Amino acid sequence: MTVWQTFTNGVRKAFTDAADQYDILAGLHREIGRELVKKNVQRSAARILDVGTGTGYVADKTKFFFPDAMVVGLDIAEGMISKAAQTHEGIRWLQADGQHLPFKDGTFDIIFSNLAYQWMPDLPLAFAQARRVLSGGGFLSGTLFGARTCEELFSCLKMVQPDFNGKNLPRVEDVKDALRQAGFANAKVDYELIKVQFKDARELLDWLKNIGANNLAQEFFLGKQMLQKVDEYYRGHFPYHDGICASFEVVWFDARSL
Repeated sequence: MTVWQTFTNGVRKAFTDAADQYDILAGLHREIGRELVKKNVQRSAARILDVGTGTGYVADKTKFFFPDAMVVGLDIAEGMISKAAQTHEGIRWLQADGQHLPFKDGTFDIIFSNLAYQWMPDLPLAFAQARRVLSGGGFLSGTLFGARTCEELFSCLKMVQPDFNGKNLPRVEDVKDALRQAGFANAKVDYELIKVQFKDARELLDWLKNIGANNLAQEFFLGKQMLQKVDEYYRGHFPYHDGICASFEVVWFDARSL
């Protein structure tokens, strides 16, 4: 089994395990996803794909704003697709890998993706697949978590265990470069840093695990004493109101297929 297959299987399992409680915990994802769809309501589209649909929130919003369009929700995690199909109607659901889209060239007019592409090991390949299945003049419009996401947590983990290495999320320049490599010209890329309060380090780590994002820190175990050290350091260096601060860098991208 290749390293890519191992990582992809880990992502699939993490998000399948998180499916039942994902909607309860993923308020941040929903707010960003709703804004993503609203940014595109002036565009015309008959066929729309949502890559990394999760439990189907963005696909459902897409169907609301584009009632006459065919909407397809795609996710690598079987559990997410199963949950989406149980919750939303009028949408086609498909379990598949965003790096290997099972569609003919030029199938879709718009591709949405909300906070999913950061989990794909080969970003240029994933974007190239999106460009391939877009119609001429179609749009890829999405968001992903950037390199500064959870920088406070990683700093604390590195302090207690110097050999710790978390997952390297893409930088803004990486996203721009990947879009260029995929053949998108004049892509727009922007970012914002959102700060979220958590009670303590345990609550943050539990939240990441419960939404399926625990693969940010792969193969890393925190014992009770180490967690206490992390929490003490976190509280001392990154206090925020009555708790601690976790940063989430949201990278917005919008690109047109010519």
